[in-house]
Amino acid sequence: MKIIRVVLVAACMLASSICFANVPGGGSGNGPDVSLKDEGDSIVLDNGIVAIRINKTDASVRSFIYQGMNLFEGGHGGGRFYWSWNTPAYGGPHGTAMVTADPASNHGDYAEVKVHSPWSGKSADAAMDVDIYYSLKRGTQGYYATAMLNHPATYPRADVGEWRSNAYISPIFDWLSVDALRQRKMPTLEDMVASVPVEGAPKEVTLLTSGIYAGQFECKYSYSADLGDLNVWGWSSTSKRVGIWMTIPSHEYYNGGPMKRELTGHMNHALLNMLNGSHYSQGTQLIMADGNVFKKTYGPFFVYANSYQGAASDSSSKVVESLWHDAQAQAVAERSAWPYRWFKNADYVQESGRGTVSGTLKVSDGGNPAAIAAGAWIGLAPDDNGTDFQLQGRTYQFWVKTSADGRFNIPHVLPGVYHLWAFGAGNIGTFKQANIEVSAGKALDVGTVLWTPPRVADTLWEIGIPDRDSQEFHNGAFNYTQWATFAKSRSESESGLTYTVGKSDWRKDWNYAQFGPTPWTIKFSLADKPAKDAPASLYIALASSESTLMVTVNGTQIGTYKTPHPAHAPIRLGSHGPFAETRIAIPPGLLKRGTNTIAISQVMGKGKTGTTQYDYLRLEAAGTRLAAP
Repeated sequence: MKIIRVVLVAACMLASSICFANVPGGGSGNGPDVSLKDEGDSIVLDNGIVAIRINKTDASVRSFIYQGMNLFEGGHGGGRFYWSWNTPAYGGPHGTAMVTADPASNHGDYAEVKVHSPWSGKSADAAMDVDIYYSLKRGTQGYYATAMLNHPATYPRADVGEWRSNAYISPIFDWLSVDALRQRKMPTLEDMVASVPVEGAPKEVTLLTSGIYAGQFECKYSYSADLGDLNVWGWSSTSKRVGIWMTIPSHEYYNGGPMKRELTGHMNHALLNMLNGSHYSQGTQLIMADGNVFKKTYGPFFVYANSYQGAASDSSSKVVESLWHDAQAQAVAERSAWPYRWFKNADYVQESGRGTVSGTLKVSDGGNPAAIAAGAWIGLAPDDNGTDFQLQGRTYQFWVKTSADGRFNIPHVLPGVYHLWAFGAGNIGTFKQANIEVSAGKALDVGTVLWTPPRVADTLWEIGIPDRDSQEFHNGAFNYTQWATFAKSRSESESGLTYTVGKSDWRKDWNYAQFGPTPWTIKFSLADKPAKDAPASLYIALASSESTLMVTVNGTQIGTYKTPHPAHAPIRLGSHGPFAETRIAIPPGLLKRGTNTIAISQVMGKGKTGTTQYDYLRLEAAGTRLAAP
């Protein structure tokens, strides 16, 4: 895939006429009165800047007018913004609309429409009630969307599966922006129609035969990202000089924690918001049990439109750079206003009904006096029947990163009892502290929280960085998002890999993923043979794996491990799935003076490719030291 990148700089530096002063909702916050018009099968909300047409039955938005253009026109199926879920059968809302805020009664400041979609009572339909809200405020450059799921105790079990909003936008949009690496002019609709399937690849992978990327692969998973790192993504039109963006004011309602990897936007002009995705085997448990009451609110989130204000002669790269910077600034403005005071609903908690948790995370690692907590993810997630936060789908979660001195402040937390979790910052494993009780309107200071990562002895060698990801390895920084990288790595799997401690560099010599049954071998030399009773173990942290790993030391098998949450992240062009870890003890007498080898092989299931992505490996052993290779 050929990538066209732009350098992202402040829009104010581009030209004096392109300075953005973003406020929540965009624009100036001022404008004509908001109007609401019932047109039979639809309701039109209009504030003089944007207008949306809402279908009264399926809760879709059939047109989004900005600067005289319908930003959905010509999109797939005619273009629209809609909601859908996967199980028990692919479906979406089907209900009736009502006006919940009439601008005629609030001086034209605000309009709100609700589409109520009750369960049909049929087993073929998801057993839940769904309420969709659309909100339009005076002066805003976009609309707010909110969804609420409700499963009363009288309803049977509902396995919702994937649950999303998506917009099929106009083909005038030709540039996709996801993050600093994914900034790309996209294939046209005609290019995608002319593309062909790729033998041995998932159906999502195609080979382009026309356009500027002819001869290259295209796949929607190339644009997946960790949602905790994103506040906005979207599209720009280099010809019309406008943009359309999904801005995320809060991550509290997403499943799977801050490293939940999901789809964002992709070819065929899709603009997704995966509210409960199950890709990469994370956050899979959106299951409403028979007899259990469940309610969850997703949003409001803001679909934003913007336009370029510079000279007509300015380059396309300058246009997309400016639109992207403005969208990022808009996302910051939306996050600053969370929770929104203007959205009044019994199932949406205002700031007065929320709390704050603060403290300082300290790390104590006897084998690493330099261990720090700076930049660690730290957050609150409830117990949810013992489910790890990275698998939770029913819950709300609240995450931040620690400051340079380990301090943290977690705002806008809903009342309840949580576990405090932390990971990363170059430390192995996961910190967890139970019984953190958050009360409405209260600030809770938990003081200094001490994290002591486990170890059995000093570190002899290590490979990688303990960050639950494989991006630090060869092909991991960006190439892992390309099908060509996957195909090449898989085809070369029979040659295996040999890594020599003290000579090899894991950034270049350790691949982002292991494929097939051929062992990966780690060679290292010890100056002394460890004493008979000296502890030794191999710590393995996995970014993802679908295989059983078999580990040998100097030809003797010492153990096997299979992650409890198998994932085939590489085939979906991801750098990780759910994290897992194991520590395998090395029996006395196996390590020797001189050259030693550790080999890791994959025992593959029937029909499996056999893939493992390592996060970090570490050999700990007492009574010896490394010798030169």
